[in-house]
Amino acid sequence: MSMSIITKEPSIMVGGFVLGGAMIGAGMFSLPTIMSGAWFINAIFILLAVCFFMFHSGIYILECISKYGEGTNYFHISKHLLPRWVCYFANISLMFVLYILIYAYISAAGSVIYEAFLLHGITINLKIVFIIFTIILGSTIWWGGAYASRLTSIFLSIKIILFILAFSGLFINAKSTLLFSQTINGESQLFLIPFIFVIIPYAITSFGYHGNVCSLYKLYHQNEWKVVKSCIIGCVLALVIYIFWMIGTMGNLPREQFITIIQQGGNLDAFINSLYTVLNNEYIKTFILWFSISAVFCSFLGVAIGLFDYILASLKFKDNSLGRLKTSFLCFAPPLLLCMFFPNGFLIAIAYAGMAACIWAIICPAFMVLKAREKFAGSGFRVWGGKGLIYAVIAFGIVGISCQLLAQFNLLPIYR
Repeated sequence: MSMSIITKEPSIMVGGFVLGGAMIGAGMFSLPTIMSGAWFINAIFILLAVCFFMFHSGIYILECISKYGEGTNYFHISKHLLPRWVCYFANISLMFVLYILIYAYISAAGSVIYEAFLLHGITINLKIVFIIFTIILGSTIWWGGAYASRLTSIFLSIKIILFILAFSGLFINAKSTLLFSQTINGESQLFLIPFIFVIIPYAITSFGYHGNVCSLYKLYHQNEWKVVKSCIIGCVLALVIYIFWMIGTMGNLPREQFITIIQQGGNLDAFINSLYTVLNNEYIKTFILWFSISAVFCSFLGVAIGLFDYILASLKFKDNSLGRLKTSFLCFAPPLLLCMFFPNGFLIAIAYAGMAACIWAIICPAFMVLKAREKFAGSGFRVWGGKGLIYAVIAFGIVGISCQLLAQFNLLPIYR
């Protein structure tokens, strides 16, 4: 066998779909609810802006990695390119994002599984669902990453099939009058612009692919431009899917219907029930429910594998049954306990994840690339745009944090 065959790199479409799969998950269910204030046209502009800045912050990580070579990870480059306290703060932010997302996905999984049981006339305690779900999927990660990866692949395949079936039905039934009406409850969509700011932290979470950049750099044998093209494909894929999702949901649910969802905590069961009230097709209802379940399972496994490996390596536990058991406890116990006390925290958890992502996935990569360009002047791969774009990315990250903080203190217009 020739060396050209042995070292053949996968297509950029492979990398693009890997990143798209990382971005498109349970977090997308928060988008129509949180975007209902600004409504469709305004929300499209926010998605485009967030996609632009998240894409560039991700390839800033790529530029930094390229200076240190294959096998480099986020902690390594942050340790070399940031002050020590900033490095640790960035990595704490990364861990916070992973923990809070696991909490969000346990909460979401509980609500949709509970809804699935109700659909068949069975009532079950929600807290028991949380525990069983966490133990079963957590056990696959404890058993070994290969088993969890295979399970993720199965759920991903199911998710893609159900996505097509559910979305086609929603898209066909969407009403353009709901999406593009010049007035919403007597207010023009232009008047709804102040509601766009609360969307930003949620949209940031929905375009979070940054943890996969290191893996793609290794996958493509340090070919930076293949990674960039994969990032473009992944971001565009996620953007298109989100727009279709907004058309399917906002085109079927009147704006005032989202108030009911928000008042019920914004969790998936409330969202799905609201869709049921306007859809007469039992098949579409079933597809949406099972798509929701498969999306949550995929998201949970993807995030949990990352946190599990991070804890195992950081605390230097042995990669045996006992070491993995201790890692599992540290990985899953805190978010599970949080779910017991705050079972309907899906929406707020996604927002806090977006705020923390502003630190480690937006602001820190921009500062790291400034330092890398000083340290490795004129060498290797370099992202376009110069310092102007870097400072714009930093400003965007600060805006994202500010939006979430202002929303928490009720200083932003929020539709509720």
